Amino acid sequence: MTNPSPIVLEPKYYLSNFITLLRGVEGLYGDLLAAPERSWLDRFYLLEEDEQCLLIRMMTRKGEWFRSDKLIYPELGATEQLLNKLELAGFIDLTLPKSPHVLADKLLTKPELLSLYPDLPKALRKSQLIELLPEQFESSTLSLPFTPIKLVDNEKLPLFCLLFFGNRHQEFAQFVLENLGIHTFEQYEVSTKTRIFHSREEVISSLAIGELADTYEGIDRKSPQALQDFSKLLPMPHGKHASRTYNKLVNLVARDLERVGALEDALALFRQTVTPPSRERQARILKVQAKLESAQKIVETMLESPFSIDEFEAAERLSAPLCKALGNPKPKVVKLSPPEAHRKLDLSSNRVELAVVEALTAEGWQAFYLENQFLNTLFGLAFWDVLFAPVEGAFVNPYQRQPLDLYRKEFVESRKQLVENRLNDIRQQGITYLVDRHKNKSGLQNPFVVWELLDDSC
Repeated sequence: MTNPSPIVLEPKYYLSNFITLLRGVEGLYGDLLAAPERSWLDRFYLLEEDEQCLLIRMMTRKGEWFRSDKLIYPELGATEQLLNKLELAGFIDLTLPKSPHVLADKLLTKPELLSLYPDLPKALRKSQLIELLPEQFESSTLSLPFTPIKLVDNEKLPLFCLLFFGNRHQEFAQFVLENLGIHTFEQYEVSTKTRIFHSREEVISSLAIGELADTYEGIDRKSPQALQDFSKLLPMPHGKHASRTYNKLVNLVARDLERVGALEDALALFRQTVTPPSRERQARILKVQAKLESAQKIVETMLESPFSIDEFEAAERLSAPLCKALGNPKPKVVKLSPPEAHRKLDLSSNRVELAVVEALTAEGWQAFYLENQFLNTLFGLAFWDVLFAPVEGAFVNPYQRQPLDLYRKEFVESRKQLVENRLNDIRQQGITYLVDRHKNKSGLQNPFVVWELLDDSC
């Protein structure tokens, strides 16, 4: 039996993927694009194909500075003429960086830096050498083995990615998986009804908070002052998407403040959000501060209205010691007591899971070892329509294997009636619905379904 021939991508596959992204943004968010963005799109479409390809290659690489000698792509050939045309069209700048510091930091290797400035001490690290460079170039002409390239309007791609993927980072690999036939997707609704953003203000807010979150990576998280200064930069969010990013960042900064002992600052930040683990951390801080009654009130709220199972379990762990410290009755814990069956197994030659399968098979059962995958697959088939329902903020492009809100509290809240309807269907029709889904949806992406586990005999 011969192996099937591997699927080979077209040399310029990324061009059609990028244009798919742009067309998707225009179709869904054309009303929210500003004049500079519309102008950028118009100019991009006027470029020749190879010019578009080279620009995409640079845009999807890290940073905004490039060297001409590193832009080697077989499908494009020599790039010098393409670069000149891209500069004329206003997409790149081919002039020398403004200072030796930028040139050395962004584009030069250490040997190249020492070649340009031979008087520098060779034993120093590159970062130390850069500190010794003059503020300006001594000559307007500089002999470099390459042409420096700077992308203009480098912020456009994060914006387009945010509008298409729901985040500012590139997820072009998803295009490739579909191009190769590895992933196929459900035909769910993508429209202004399901889009994330409904105003320009929401878009700008999400971009700003996302960029601020990126800068947090460079903060000294062991410095209370640095953390306090950063917390003052946090802007109020506009819209659901910006609020989620804001809440995650608030929790992160507050947790770091807690770790360095700035408890009051941490508490004040945690109080700005209820996104887990905010309430748990508040209760723990109040407990450390001996404010037990305040801590217990938060724990009781978590027990009554938890945002997740994890938060509920955290509240259970906190509740007992707080009740004991306050002299209150210990809360009753209702434990699940499923029926049990005990077996004595020989584990000398098999893992416990496989030994259980062998023991049950010997007793006449038909046993399978599937971890949690089978139950997850049944769930995915049973609630297929619920997962792919046209809910606001759930589906923003045709390449999603799951709704964006799948693991958020609002997932069930926004689909409550759909869930009830599906449960009623299962009560009345049994597994008929699951069998139909297996036949009609086989191979489509679903976060819970593992297709290779299923066949018609299941």
